[in-house]
Amino acid sequence: MSSSNSGLVPGPSSGPLTTPTKRTAFATSTSADAGPSRARPAGSSPAYSSRRHSFYGIEDRVVIDPGSRVWKVGFSGEPDPRSVFYSLDLSDLEDTRALEAWDMDLSFMKGVDGDRVEGDRLVGVRVVKKLRETYVKHLMTDSKARKVIILENTYLPIAVKEHIARALFDNLHVPSVSFTPASLLSLVACGRITGLVVDVGWLETTVTPVYHSRPLYNLSRSTPLAGRRLHRHLKTLLHHYALYIQPPTFLGSIHDRQRSPGVPMDVSSDELVERVLTEGCFVGDLHLERQEEDQQPMDIGQAPTEDDEMRRIAEEWYERYGSTSTAKDMTFRIKSKSGLGPNTIIVPGWIRERVAEILLEDDGGSEDESIPRLILNCIMKLPVDLRPSLISSLLIVGGTAVLSGFIPRLGISLLHHLLPPPASAQNKSPLNTPDSRREEALLWRQKNREPYKEIYGLSDKLVIINDPSPVDGKGGMVPRWSTGLMGWVGGSLAGALKTSSMEITRESYDTSLSHSIARGEIYKEELDLSSIEMSTLLGVNIEDLKVGQALGADDAGGEDEFRIKRKRGWNDNVIGMNDWTRGAVRV
Repeated sequence: MSSSNSGLVPGPSSGPLTTPTKRTAFATSTSADAGPSRARPAGSSPAYSSRRHSFYGIEDRVVIDPGSRVWKVGFSGEPDPRSVFYSLDLSDLEDTRALEAWDMDLSFMKGVDGDRVEGDRLVGVRVVKKLRETYVKHLMTDSKARKVIILENTYLPIAVKEHIARALFDNLHVPSVSFTPASLLSLVACGRITGLVVDVGWLETTVTPVYHSRPLYNLSRSTPLAGRRLHRHLKTLLHHYALYIQPPTFLGSIHDRQRSPGVPMDVSSDELVERVLTEGCFVGDLHLERQEEDQQPMDIGQAPTEDDEMRRIAEEWYERYGSTSTAKDMTFRIKSKSGLGPNTIIVPGWIRERVAEILLEDDGGSEDESIPRLILNCIMKLPVDLRPSLISSLLIVGGTAVLSGFIPRLGISLLHHLLPPPASAQNKSPLNTPDSRREEALLWRQKNREPYKEIYGLSDKLVIINDPSPVDGKGGMVPRWSTGLMGWVGGSLAGALKTSSMEITRESYDTSLSHSIARGEIYKEELDLSSIEMSTLLGVNIEDLKVGQALGADDAGGEDEFRIKRKRGWNDNVIGMNDWTRGAVRV
């Protein structure tokens, strides 16, 4: 018996503990002696007792934070989730080689070959499986007894949301579901209702302004520079610049092990990359000594392969940061399938310190916005009166933001963009001279290099409220929750206070579903009648028409065998029905 249930053992005078067959049995259990640390009265059950009698009160709501890579589940009113687990099982990882349960575009998912329908079906299967495991394996509670709070990310795909609602209502029969914005719940965990929430997740990084408990979705922005891009970039750098030491093949070669530059792809598994990222990587200080890159002509004769592109990126990263890092190398040992010992991987210090620069620095060869520019561009879109209050309440959340030094470095990068560049002293030349035209061109280029000049005055108001090491004492005034758990903690607090968003009850869901089915049947009947009417009018079954025959003429200008003349627009002088979209007459 686990330690959490040690208080449920009946005392010497309470008799054996039995589970009631009716739910009304707990209503009479109002003894003052009942409690998690006291003997439980006979006839009461942990599954049907109230909050006062058990840790598992039915008044508690189930809080679920469904991420594309990691799920967090638990009960409301608790400071930490009961379980945190990956969204994919080991079998799915081996079959599809995917790291996430869904993608922003379901047709881009691994294992579906670009088929959106198959991707939608696969997401539905994964969602149902994980929700059932949530109740049966992790929470061990009855799904019919508790309401559910789902944390809804800013750009959660509608298909995923529909699958979650369908699985909860049709499969698990929950009483109600409340989809609550994750950005708002993150602020609730900090005791605020206004702020700019930056969620650095796995698939994407989103910036969502929240003003007086209302997320401004029309002003939010996103970028694919997030955990998945960081994971792939680290794997590329390890493949080209890490040192790989193979295990000895016999005892005599222990001190003469083979060393090779770069970790082979069959060795650099996703588990290894995740381990290097979480145990060895951190975010260094702002790198200002950037050399001017020579503009080399592009070779347009042959398109570069994926390996060539990966090699080019790794070489650029080494030339930029390889000689400026002061971090030490780190050694990792992994289990080998053959040999007399483990494989050894030595990760250079510059990779550990500078791998996260792909999220914070602008890459000239990429069209994606860096996270600092994404935040500033979102602030530029805000109304002028909202900018001071939101820029002074920045909140950084998400699993990728857990990386050591990420939040302080993000604040320094934001200040670097908000401070004006040093003014260069230039002598004004006479007008209409070559020197004056050159000075005007330099001033124009300097304007283009200052896209955030409009908000330079807000630099002194910049505050990241969960910054662990704030500059000038600004920030760091919120509870020290982990950035990956901030949203779930807010959902737990909202469930305990019963202040979540609008609930979708099971009855309303069934009613809406029946109405949708009825509308679909009516539409199908109208579509069949329209097809029959069109076939009767044309004298031809529409399903028998081949490609191009509905236009009424072939490429040579002659008419087809069905002799159909179809109205294609207002300029076609065809006398037929009034509805021009269905305008076709038999000639």
